[in-house]
Amino acid sequence: MEPDVSIERSSMIQVALLPIGTVPPNVLRDYYSMLLPLHTIPLSAISSFYAEHQKSPFAHQPWDSGSLRFKFVLGGEPASPWEDFQSHRKTLAVIGICHCPSSPDLDSVINQFSNACKSYPSSLVDRCFAFCPDDSQLEEGSKKGGNLRLFPPADRQTQEFHLNTMMQEIAASLLMEFEKWVLQAESSGTILKTPLDSQASLSSEEVIKAKKRRLGRAQKTIGDYCLLAGSPVDANAHYSTAVELARLTGDYFWYAGAMEGSVCALLIDRMGQRDSVLEEEVRYRYNNVVILNYKKSQDNAQRVSPLSFELEATLKLARFLCRREWAKEVVELLTNAAEGAKALIDANDRLILYVEIARLYGSLGYQRKAAFFSRQVAQLYLQQENKLAAISAMQVLVMTTKAYHVQSRASIFGNSRHNKGIGSTNADSGKTFHQSAVSLFESQWSTIQMVVLREILLSAVRAGDPLSAWSAAARLLRSYYPLITPLGQNGLSNALSNSAERLPPGTRCADPALPFIRLHSFPFQPTQMDIVKRNPAREDWWAGSAPSGPFIYTPFSKGEPTNIKKQELIWIVGEPVQVLVELANPCGFDLRVDSIYLSVHSGNVDAFPWGQLLFPGALFIVSV
Repeated sequence: MEPDVSIERSSMIQVALLPIGTVPPNVLRDYYSMLLPLHTIPLSAISSFYAEHQKSPFAHQPWDSGSLRFKFVLGGEPASPWEDFQSHRKTLAVIGICHCPSSPDLDSVINQFSNACKSYPSSLVDRCFAFCPDDSQLEEGSKKGGNLRLFPPADRQTQEFHLNTMMQEIAASLLMEFEKWVLQAESSGTILKTPLDSQASLSSEEVIKAKKRRLGRAQKTIGDYCLLAGSPVDANAHYSTAVELARLTGDYFWYAGAMEGSVCALLIDRMGQRDSVLEEEVRYRYNNVVILNYKKSQDNAQRVSPLSFELEATLKLARFLCRREWAKEVVELLTNAAEGAKALIDANDRLILYVEIARLYGSLGYQRKAAFFSRQVAQLYLQQENKLAAISAMQVLVMTTKAYHVQSRASIFGNSRHNKGIGSTNADSGKTFHQSAVSLFESQWSTIQMVVLREILLSAVRAGDPLSAWSAAARLLRSYYPLITPLGQNGLSNALSNSAERLPPGTRCADPALPFIRLHSFPFQPTQMDIVKRNPAREDWWAGSAPSGPFIYTPFSKGEPTNIKKQELIWIVGEPVQVLVELANPCGFDLRVDSIYLSVHSGNVDAFPWGQLLFPGALFIVSV
C-alpha cells in the first residue's frame, strides 16, 4: 500500500531524490526544502525546453491551464511489482543532490550518480544537481555536460529561481518521453503483467484470454501516461475504451483500475470546480464500479491478493468525501477499511492503513477514534524491536495523550500560555492538571489511560529517552497509584531510578513524580486526624493508607479506618492557617523541591516557595 493515497495521486509523476556523495544532514534538508515546493510545473512554463519532434499523441493538451505534477520521494523507494498496472507507481525521474564542498571529485560524483540510477530502470530522466561548486569545479563541470547540473554559490532566492528553471527542463524532458512511449505503444503494442497473472507457462486457454485482454490493458496504460502528461481529456478517452474492453473480457482488476483513472481525469479536468453533482458522480463510480470490481478480482486471485487495492480505493473515496456533511459515509468507509486490515498479510501495509485511517478520523474531528488507530500504529512499531521503531511509536503515542486526557504538563502549560497569554504560571497549570487527575480516578477511562502511559513508558525506554520515560512514569504515579499493583509500583520505581541515573544533574521534568507528600494531624485539631493519622510510635505510620509497594504518595487516601465521625474543616478567607507537610523521598536518587501548593475544591491556594534538596530516604516536616 502507498501512504497518503488520494484520487489525484494517479496524475503525479514519482521522482526519487537521492543524496550523492557526502551531504551534511542540515545541508541536505535545506536543499530538499527548496526543491519540495516545486511539485507543480505549469505547461505554459516549459515551452522554451519543449520540442515537438513528431505530432504529439496528446491532441487535447491544455497548454494554457494544464500542469505536470510531481511526487518527490526522499531517498527513493524499491520498484513496485504493480508498476505496469498503475504507471504513477513507477519512478519516472531521478534527481541527485550533491554538495560540492563535501564532494570535491566530480568524476566520483558522476559515477556514484550513474550507479544509483541503475536501481531505477523505469526512470526516463536523470539529473544530478551539484550545489556550491568552487571555480575549478565550475570549469571542470562545464566540460563534462551530460546529466550534471551545477548551481553556483548564491543567495537562497537565486538558488530557488535556478531550481525552478531546472524543474521546468525536467518537466519538458518527461513530457517528450511520454509522447515517445505512447506513440510506440499505439503502433507496436506492449505486454503488461501484474502479480495476478500466471508466471508459469500459460495454458492455451490463458493465452487466448491474455490476447483478448492485451488491448484493453494497453489503452488503460496509455490513459495513465496521458494523465501524467497533464492531458485529462486525452486520458479520459483512452480510459473509456479500456473500461469497455475490460468489461467485455471480464478483466475485473483492470476494469477497476481504468475506472479509477477516469475519475482522476475528471477531477483534474474540473480542478477547482467541485460541486455536489461532481461529488455524487465520484461517489457512484467508486462505490459501484471501482471497489466492487476490486472485490470481484479477489475471487479469481490464486497467488496474490489484490485486497490492498480495494482498501486504497476505499481510503481515496473517504479522503475525497472527508467533510462533516459526509461524516456518516466516511465513518462507514473507514470501518470497512479497518475490517479489511485483518486480512492483510504485510505488517507494513497494515501500518500504512492504520496511519491513513487515524489521519482521516482526525480530519473529521473524531479525536478518540483517531487516537485508537494511532495506538494500533504504535503497536505495530513496537513489534519491530529496534530503536528507530520505538522512537516512532513514542511520537505516535504522544499525539494520542490529549484525546485520552493524559498529556504531559508541558503540553498543557503550552496550551495554557497560548490561550491565556504569558500571565498563567507553572503553578496554575499544575493545579489544573491536579484537579483533572483527581476526577479521573473513578472514571471508566482509568484503565485505558494507564495502558497508554505504560505504552509510552515502554517505547521511551526502548528509544533510550530517559526524560520521556520519567514523564510517563511520573504521570502514572501521580494519577493512577491506587490502581497500580505492588509489582507495577516496583517497575515504576526502577524506571524512575534508571531515568534519573541517565539524566544530567539539574534536569527538570514538567511532570513531577516526587516528593511524596502527607498532611500532618494537629494535636489541637482532632478533625484533621482523618486526613492522615500520624502515629509517632510507628516507623511505618503510613502503612494501611496506601497500596503496599515502594511508594508512599497517597494525598487522596481515606487513611486508616477510624470510628471518629468526620467533621468539616473550615478555613476562613483572610485568616492565617498553618499546615504541616511532611516530604519524604523513598527513592535511591536526589530530588529537589521548589514549591508546594494546596489544591482544594473551592479554589487553589498560591504556591508556597520552598527550596530543599531531598536525599535518598530523607524526610522533612515543613510549616506552610
